[in-house]
This record gives sequence, structure tokens and C-alpha cells, in this order.
Amino acid sequence: MQTFGKAMRNGLPALGLGLISAFAVASVIAVTAPAAIAQKVTAKKEFVENFNAANAALSAKRYSEALQKADAAAAHAEGTQQKSAIEQIRVGATCAGTNHQGCVSAIEKARSVGGLPSAVQQNYDKMLAGKYDALGQSAKATAQTKANIDKYGGSATELQYIARKELDAKNYGEAVKYAQKAVDAKGGGTAYNIMLNAYSAQGKMDDYYKVVERIAPAMKQDTYWRMLIERTKKEPKFKSQEGLLDVYRALTAAGVKLNTQEQKEMAEMALNRGMAIEAEKIWAPLFKAGTLGGASDKDAARNKRLYDLAVTEAKADKATDLAKSETEAAAKATGDAYANTAESWLGAGDNAKAIDLFQKALAKGNMDAGVTDLVKVRLGVAQFKGGKKEDAKKTWASVKADNGAAWLAKSWLAIAKS
Repeated sequence: MQTFGKAMRNGLPALGLGLISAFAVASVIAVTAPAAIAQKVTAKKEFVENFNAANAALSAKRYSEALQKADAAAAHAEGTQQKSAIEQIRVGATCAGTNHQGCVSAIEKARSVGGLPSAVQQNYDKMLAGKYDALGQSAKATAQTKANIDKYGGSATELQYIARKELDAKNYGEAVKYAQKAVDAKGGGTAYNIMLNAYSAQGKMDDYYKVVERIAPAMKQDTYWRMLIERTKKEPKFKSQEGLLDVYRALTAAGVKLNTQEQKEMAEMALNRGMAIEAEKIWAPLFKAGTLGGASDKDAARNKRLYDLAVTEAKADKATDLAKSETEAAAKATGDAYANTAESWLGAGDNAKAIDLFQKALAKGNMDAGVTDLVKVRLGVAQFKGGKKEDAKKTWASVKADNGAAWLAKSWLAIAKS
């Protein structure tokens, strides 16, 4: 997972300039508030005329003109309010462009004059963090952003920014803390990815996968679903012939688009396990679309032979074979035959029948412990697909085996949340 962690880390978006998104709000305040001040305070005619011209130019995004008129008004400004109003226009005009150092200087000058409304002060604090970052002054940007978070609560963008900085500094506990705060503030994939990188870097894979369990149903992306569900194959006693078909079933239920090779493998495993109806359902769209069986299919003859076999066996299952298997299962000493027949009904889409036979299989018992837990997973799937979600959740919660069954149960519980 270290390789994946590195890839995720490299894929994290740059957040620096995102911190100056508050500028738009600051500009509005800079435009409207000073005008009110000019009207309420006795002011020289020259100040009012030049100030109003500067304000109009700022509103029209004629920034050079706004600065010229602000300079002209400054010569006639009296008192803190009028001087502060001028500096707010200078901040708005200077910070609108890419002169980041000029913006910082303008904000510092406005602060030194004083008289800033609290809302303007807050916007300037947030603008400073972004400008420091744009200037490459990482330490200042981080310190200012942390101060903003402590003072104003912090947006998801700010919290993710600090989480990323802590991750870069290998302060993994702090990275996770701020990333979680970002999630709480409605942050998304970036915050979760920071958590994953922090846990991966420390080798804390249990915590890593707990985050994946949270991400998959929240983000609904193939990447996270695959990370969660395919983890099944890493379980100590996992056997492909017993559990890989269930992995593909879970991926499909999560909405993951399987590639052609995966669909072929899924269909073949279903056929080999005696689930002909399910195999036919998987193969049919591939042959209908020409993906298999056509001139571009190197294994066209083999694939067509297996598909035809699935069609034939599926027809027999629907007609008499599944009913015959159910009768035979009643006479068996173990529940395995019931479980196999139930799984066939599950693949056929008859969830009620599958639930009944899975329960009979568990009641008869005498099955291997790992097989029993896989049967429970499949019973939960039938219950879930049959509209009995709470029953399914209880069934999955009872699964403990380390052959992949328990991880499949985790995966289905996550699917049920999505």
C-alpha cells in the first residue's frame, strides 16, 4: 500500500491560491462600506469627489484609475474613518491582480491605519494566508491559516491546507486531526486522501481501511470501492475458487464497471460453480455488443463454447434442475447442497427462494466454518436485494471468518450505506 499511498499523495490538489477565495467578499466590503462613511462624516469636497471616483473605478474593475483617485482623495482625508476607507480601496485595487507582495503591503498599511470593520479584518486575514502561500512563504501562510482557524473556525479549504502541510512535515497525527476537521466542515476527497496518506506512511493499515470504509459509500467512486472490496483477496485463508465470484458480485453491486477480462472471469467462475443462470446473464451483454465472439476476440471459439454451455445449463436449471437439486439437498447430511442451490437462485434473481434455502443450509449445518460464513454473506446479499436491509445488516455483522467472508461482509455493509 506504500506505492498507492505515494500515488495518492502526488495526486493531492494544490490548495494555496484557494485560500484567497475570500477576496471577492473583501472587494464588496471595500466598495460599499467607505461610501457610507463618506456620507456620514463631514468631509472635504475634494475628498468626496475623488473617493467616489475611486470607488466607481474599483467597481468597474479599472484598478489603476481606482488607485490614482484614491491617492488624490488621500491628500484631503481627515480622521481614521476617511483614511481607512482610502486604504480599503487600495487593498481592493491592488489585491485584484497578481501583485501578491503589493497586496500584502496594502493590507499591512490598512491595518496600521486602523478603523477596519470586523468583517473586513476577517477577510484580510484570510487573504493574507493565500498571498503568503502564493509568494512561497510557507511558514507565514501556515501560521496565518492556523490563526484564522483558531479565530474564525476555518473552512474546509483552510483545514485541508493545514492538514496537507502537516502531512508534508510528517506530523501525521496533526494531519489526521485537521483532515477530520475538514471532513466535518464538508470537505471531500482531498481530506480523506490526506488521512489515507498519513496512515499509510505509518503502516497503520487497520486505520487506513477504516477510512476506506467511510470513503467508499460517501464518495461513490470506483477507486475507493475497489480498494475496499478487493482487500478481501488479502485475507489469510482466501481462496479464489470459493470467494472471487463474491468479490466480483460486490464490485458490481457497488456500481464498479468491470472490464471485459473481469466480466469473462466472473462468468466462467459462475459457470464452474454451477451458477449457469448467473453466468449467462454476465456473458449475454458481451456477446450482444460484439465484445466477445467477434473478429477481434482472440478466444472467440472458446468463449462461444462456454457461453453456449451456460445457455443450455441455464435453461435446464430453470426448467427442472434447480427444483431437483433442492429435493436432493433435503436428503444430504450437510447444508452444502442447500447452499449451492440457494446461490443459484440468488444468481437467477429469486431472492425469496435464495433466502429460504440459505437458511435451510445454515439450519442443517455440518459445513466447514469458512463455508458457513460465506453462506451467511450470500444470505445477507439475498436479504438486501430482497428488501430486507436490516436483516441483511444483522446477518453480515455475524460473519467472522478470515477467508474473505468477514471482509466481504464489511464491504456489503458499506454498500448498504451508499
